[in-house]
Formats: sequence, structure tokens, C-alpha cells
Amino acid sequence: MMYRLIIIPLLFIAGCSLSEDELWVRVEAAKESSNWDSTLAVSQLILERYPDGRFAGWARFAAAESYRFKNQPREALDNYKIFIERYPDLQPAAVSLFLVGFIYNNNLQNQDSARFYYERFLEKYPAHELAPSVRLEVEMLGRTPQEALNERIAAQQRPLAKN
Repeated sequence: MMYRLIIIPLLFIAGCSLSEDELWVRVEAAKESSNWDSTLAVSQLILERYPDGRFAGWARFAAAESYRFKNQPREALDNYKIFIERYPDLQPAAVSLFLVGFIYNNNLQNQDSARFYYERFLEKYPAHELAPSVRLEVEMLGRTPQEALNERIAAQQRPLAKN
């Protein structure tokens, strides 16, 4: 904990004289080493100093990911939602939309919000590589894996029982 109290202010002070590109290199290095505190601190610095810069969207996504990996789901949600709204054309927009639904479902146990975001994902990205996973998530909402498995087995056996 003491390490974090020292390193984050040092990153901030060092970051004051760095360009957006140099700061982004630091974000990438921090992400590479799974240092989510540093990733978050430098991402926030980019967002403060370069709110319309070329890495602003990526910094917002990195902040969301940092909060997710730090097990701060509400902060992650806030940042993913901002990312989706402001940067809908950047590549991680689909993943962000999926993760909003996933966090609502798995971290916050809010199936209604999860369903809303999952359905929004399927409307916007029906052919995305995550679409099959999203369909499965929607099918599983409110049920344990065992309940869903039992229902699938029962559904497969129904046609056989009619013969």
C-alpha cells in the first residue's frame, strides 16, 4: 500500500512534462505489467490534460479496464458507458458494451440492466465474435448454470419422448 502512495504521486509529477504520446507509452507499459493503479493514474492524466487528444478514447477504455481489474465495478461501468457514448467508432466499443452487461449481471446481480445492455449489444453487433456469448448470457440470466443445463437437456429430450 505504501508503494502505491509513493508511486502514484511520482507518476503524476513526472507526467506533468510529458506529451500525450509519452504518457500513452507509460499506460501501455503499466497495462503490460498489470499495474492497474499506474494504468489508471496515467490514463486519468491523459484525460485531464488531453481530453480531445488522439489517445483520449483509449485512455478512457484503459481507465475502465483498470477499475474492472481492481474490482471496482461501479467505476468500471461509469467509464465503459462514457467510452461507449463518446467513442462508438473505436474498436473496443463492442467489448465495452458487452462488459457493461457482464458487470451488471455478474458483479451487481442486476439482470434487468444486464438484459438491456446485452440486447443493445446484439442489435448493434449481431455478427460480432462475442455475439454467441452474449446470446448465451441472455439465455442464462437469472438462472444458475445447472438450471440452464437441465433445461437444455429437457428441451432436447422432449422431441424424443413424443416418438
